[in-house]
Amino acid sequence: MPEHQPVAWDKHSTQKMTYTPKIITANGVINGPTTPLNRTPSRASGSETQGSRQNKSRSPNGSINNKTQHASPNLGQRRSRTAYMQSDEEDELSSQPNSQSPKKERKMNGAALPNGGKDELKRSKEEDIRSHRMQLPIYDGKGAIVNAVRENDTVVVLGETGSGKTTQLPQYLFDEGLAKDGMIAITQPRRVAAVTIAARVSVEQGTSLGEQVGYSVRFQERTSRFTKIKFCTDGMLVRELLLDPYLEKYSIVIIDEAHERTLRTDMLLGSLKRIQQERKAGERRSKDGKKLDQLKVVIMSATMDAERFSKFFGGCPILYVSGRQHPVAIMHAEEPVEDFIFGCKRVFLQILTNEPPGDILMFLPGQDDIESMMKTTRDMITQLPPNLAKVLSLPLYGALPPEQQRKIFDPAPEGFRKVVFATNIAETSITIPGIRYVVDTGLCKERSYHTGHGGSGLDELLIKPISKSSARQRAGRAGRLGAGTCFRLYTADTYEALPEAPIPEIQRCDLNAAILDLKVLGEDPLTFDYIDRPLDDAIRASLMTLYALQALNAQGHLTPLGRKMSSFPLEPSLSLVVISSKARACTSEILDIVSLLTCTAKLFVDTGDTREVAADARKKFRHRDGDHLTLLNVFRSYEDVVSANTSTGTNINADARTANVKTNGPSTYAGNRRAVRQWCFTHFLNEKALNEALTIRTQLRNNCEREGIDWKVSCGDDLEPVLKCLLDGLFRKSALKAADGTYRQIGMQQVLKIHPSSSLVDRKPAAIIFDELLVTTAVYARGVSVIHSSWLVDTPLFNSKKDEPVTHANGQKGAIRKNNHANGTNGNTI
Repeated sequence: MPEHQPVAWDKHSTQKMTYTPKIITANGVINGPTTPLNRTPSRASGSETQGSRQNKSRSPNGSINNKTQHASPNLGQRRSRTAYMQSDEEDELSSQPNSQSPKKERKMNGAALPNGGKDELKRSKEEDIRSHRMQLPIYDGKGAIVNAVRENDTVVVLGETGSGKTTQLPQYLFDEGLAKDGMIAITQPRRVAAVTIAARVSVEQGTSLGEQVGYSVRFQERTSRFTKIKFCTDGMLVRELLLDPYLEKYSIVIIDEAHERTLRTDMLLGSLKRIQQERKAGERRSKDGKKLDQLKVVIMSATMDAERFSKFFGGCPILYVSGRQHPVAIMHAEEPVEDFIFGCKRVFLQILTNEPPGDILMFLPGQDDIESMMKTTRDMITQLPPNLAKVLSLPLYGALPPEQQRKIFDPAPEGFRKVVFATNIAETSITIPGIRYVVDTGLCKERSYHTGHGGSGLDELLIKPISKSSARQRAGRAGRLGAGTCFRLYTADTYEALPEAPIPEIQRCDLNAAILDLKVLGEDPLTFDYIDRPLDDAIRASLMTLYALQALNAQGHLTPLGRKMSSFPLEPSLSLVVISSKARACTSEILDIVSLLTCTAKLFVDTGDTREVAADARKKFRHRDGDHLTLLNVFRSYEDVVSANTSTGTNINADARTANVKTNGPSTYAGNRRAVRQWCFTHFLNEKALNEALTIRTQLRNNCEREGIDWKVSCGDDLEPVLKCLLDGLFRKSALKAADGTYRQIGMQQVLKIHPSSSLVDRKPAAIIFDELLVTTAVYARGVSVIHSSWLVDTPLFNSKKDEPVTHANGQKGAIRKNNHANGTNGNTI
């Protein structure tokens, strides 16, 4: 449809409020993207749009409450115009105050006041905190929740976002003495949530972070022997399980955001059920011989999946905690939106020009989409009048450094409108204050793992439709402080076709690390009590992979090498790379590379408009043998710059103790930090990722010392051992060049191309290894390095018989079944 053609409206609409077809800008009148909005109820579509649904859920006092569920999302495709229809329901959703960062608290406490003034400020602050806690919706149900946990081993708490359950429930249980002499663990799916919430709770408890209240996330921990309340990622509690299979130091474990159904959360649920049974039976005693008290488990969810959790734990009670309810008007696109970026642009301008003040939260699938949309909005704003151009744009995605993520909690300057461009990280866990408008594309990026022959697999990161529960969570972000509006770039019919909940991660991901963890715990992955069982093909593929990595023997038992691999906080393949570096005498180089590969933050900072400039600036780091050695060049060049700008000039690679980022991070080169930042900026590198890599490397060095590996050993200028070492762990991610110039992944015969960002894109060697596959218009290999095809003969792909794990409970548990293939590759060659 031509952009200026009037929008066709639903004939069943009885009332319309149409936005002006023109937008006034600083340069006069332009025919910009404008769209009429239908504010009246639309034609009924499905049960949700015909009327409110009555869902029964339990109140804190155990009675049944009738909860009205209102209109929810529907999913969007792309289109050239955006008309909306308001559902005849309104979501009544909640609000929650934001948590403060530790940095802010230190600033407040450091005010230059006389002693009396400081005391008064402290008392005033404590009173504000008490008042705030008493105003949270969960406060009214405090007694009922505490009693339920006291009287039951397991309790499910269904709480709307904004109810205060995450910050308050652990404190209630601690204050009432339910933890006794043990600790309370609260798991979170995301690092940023664990750190941020711990900081907030420590403030409310009146202690410094790391004392009574602490946190533990991957490669970072802030706890002490005094810590009683610990927030941690679900993965970190799984790591603790490997060392303490009965979680002896914990009296209560709280699984928060259980509805997200991450792989580690599902593993914890099955393990906690087993621990409860064995501790209750009195069969287990602590290391000092004392009988272990029963382990209390609280499962907290923000969506209507409580019955599933309750059934898994033997029909345990369900408590419902309401939130602060404010109406949210749900606006669905009248027709599918073909281009969600263009649709977001149109809605963004509509809100700026036609809606009352209020901050905006825009949900986009991934980081690239966020960067693209932020550039688009910056360009648009330059054409707007000054009064409309006052926009503070902020990104929010998982790889963003924590200090940049915390900016979203700060209010916008006077007269400005804050716009947060976020991935699904903003659906739950984090509450952004001031949001009045939500723009929902109905899309997210989701990883899916497809198993192939011989245990190989294809890990895809694809843009997919969200679920209904995710759509409801997104809409709820607009109703925290008052009435809001959610603009959905998808039709009501599309919403009705969405699945109720997302597929659990355990049914769509690589299970290698999880299966290895279960083996370390003495569990049989074939008979483990899963809340949702993984696919048999996925279990089979992981058993085969772990056998090929020599982590399991032919009977499916854990080998000494497998136990050593589990001691590293890495994927099994990378753990083997580190362990193999001892024999190949290249541990120093391998740790540098693996540390960067393990970073959560994105190392290379470039977007569509800067990609060519950034690539040119980083040319000097490129290594002819590929991307892994390029990473090594980047890391060591960064170390040289940091060392040159420290007060002592000491090379931070010289000693494990001086490599610790806590002493050689920003504080070491504070006087010349600007020079280091400028170097990173000039070369389009993320300094936070490099600092994170330093932290990771420190922990890996400590792991190496415990395992008897000298991390200081270097191969010098001959880097061939490094490539051979990478092949030791990544042999399943190897490929050979075909006659047409593409590659075939060994074991899957998957057709691959080298990603354009790789240093090898123009060279095309005969054989390669890679880190991951990216599926777009083709299947691209990223993180690519050269290998010699002759090296493959020494890998399990070629030099051993093919083995296949048993995927049923018959016979010996977890045994590997031998297939009598010849020594050949069983179809793995080109």
